[in-house]
Amino acid sequence: MTFFFPLQILLLLFIWWQLFSSSLWQRGFLMRLLLFAGPFLFGLGQMICFTHLFSLETLRQYRQALYLYSTINSLLLIPQWYKLMWLFLTDLPSRRFSESQKLLTAVFLAALMILAIIFFFTLYYLWIDSLSGYAQGLRSAMFNYQPVLLDFATAFYFSFVCYFSLGYGDLIPYGAWFHCLVFLECLISLINTGIIIIYAYNFLFDRRE
Repeated sequence: MTFFFPLQILLLLFIWWQLFSSSLWQRGFLMRLLLFAGPFLFGLGQMICFTHLFSLETLRQYRQALYLYSTINSLLLIPQWYKLMWLFLTDLPSRRFSESQKLLTAVFLAALMILAIIFFFTLYYLWIDSLSGYAQGLRSAMFNYQPVLLDFATAFYFSFVCYFSLGYGDLIPYGAWFHCLVFLECLISLINTGIIIIYAYNFLFDRRE
């Protein structure tokens, strides 16, 4: 078991790179969706296998490795998403758009990319919370800092607050993995802003013949 999870992580990264660099991205929208979700579905299938291969006691003993594997598996959705959106953007016949249509499309694209990251991290928070019980999660300032039962609406709100670094203080993360996810979301929100600017600029000022 000491080498099992590291090998599975390496296998997951290998599968992701093969799909990310595949030439099949040029073969239509359905193929792109399959390539986008492929690494995540592979990792999800592996985690389902873990639950059937190992006893609950073993999984609890190696829960830190399971957290790491599931987090990496989920985070691999982000580069796949960026590639999917980039190919979608380059396929748009931007020269046929009026200036107003270009502007509205760029705003819609920016909002979609922001909401996608917020949604991805919402799923991450729900997943880690479901794996750990009350060992990781959120505490509510409105209920004397007691752990809260995380549902989709609460996780989405917390992810929104983290993305924009609002820091209201009504929900407080606890546990190493939740702290790690908050750090990653704040970091990725900055990177996402730069990528949105690049994508929007390339669409608004397309110079392709």
